[in-house]
Amino acid sequence: MTEKPGRTLQRRGPFASSGEHGTLESGKKSSPKKPTYVDQHVASRLRLRRMLLGLSQEELGKVLGLTSQQIQKYEAGETRISASRLYDLAEHLAVPITWFFEELGDKRRMAPPASKEGERANVTELLARREARQLVELYYGIEDEQLRKKVLEVAELLSRPAKD
Repeated sequence: MTEKPGRTLQRRGPFASSGEHGTLESGKKSSPKKPTYVDQHVASRLRLRRMLLGLSQEELGKVLGLTSQQIQKYEAGETRISASRLYDLAEHLAVPITWFFEELGDKRRMAPPASKEGERANVTELLARREARQLVELYYGIEDEQLRKKVLEVAELLSRPAKD
């Protein structure tokens, strides 16, 4: 291999003999990669699944050997989730790894109509709320199907704006 005049080649990685790992030739520190849209989506799906199972951040962390602060950072998208960690999370949360990527969409494809995408996002956000999960559990706790339909009708009536 021939070197261009004025440039030096530096070895990188754990076997580098000198120099700091993560330092560019220009001497500037390389910054860790910031979370992407996909990272944020996976983080929100992690939070949703944990909440649907009724687990606290502390409980999930204990099962995985992590602190609740680490789980909090994963869910906030502050810390990116590695492939091996995602595998462990999927196993402990009883979902396939692909579950974390559902509803993500492909930016290269045409986006669905805004109303449908907005509805889907709103449902995900709603189910992350304790009150919404409690309401769904109570609703499906009503054994009589006719009574459940009546409760739904009442809810629809209550959600309509009042007419003057």
